[in-house]
Amino acid sequence: MKPVLSFAFAVAFLVSLPLAAKEKVDPAVNASSKDAFETVSTWVRKQMDAGGRYSYVTPDERSKVNTRLDEMERMFGDKTEVSQMSDADKTAMFNKQEEVNAILAKRDNERLICKNEKPIGSNIPVKTCQTAGELEARRRNDSQYLQRNQNTPQLRSGG
Repeated sequence: MKPVLSFAFAVAFLVSLPLAAKEKVDPAVNASSKDAFETVSTWVRKQMDAGGRYSYVTPDERSKVNTRLDEMERMFGDKTEVSQMSDADKTAMFNKQEEVNAILAKRDNERLICKNEKPIGSNIPVKTCQTAGELEARRRNDSQYLQRNQNTPQLRSGG
């Protein structure tokens, strides 16, 4: 019995490894050359608009991303490649890039979020997956629904 149980746990562990590996998000901004950065910067700014991939960034986050992208653009100056920068400038560029990527990864509407939950009346967990955009849209709709219904008067029957 123990070998069968050990084998079952090993198989379950190995099957779960690819699921954990998929959670890493590719960085949106990778400033290696001035031309590539300008293209990516324009794309990121467009995707932060309504309906874009990063449309759920907060106003503060949007401001911070735009500021960091502007700073990175100024850092290129007359240089065409990051390799032409000083070590201090390379480090500063990397830090700004990582800050932007952290914000965008957090607010990526296409990021998949999966949960293992036990349905009511069962002990067998069921895995459900939704994108971050779907969850945020549901959260906002639910919040609007509650606000709308809290402000309407409730009718009471006399009795």
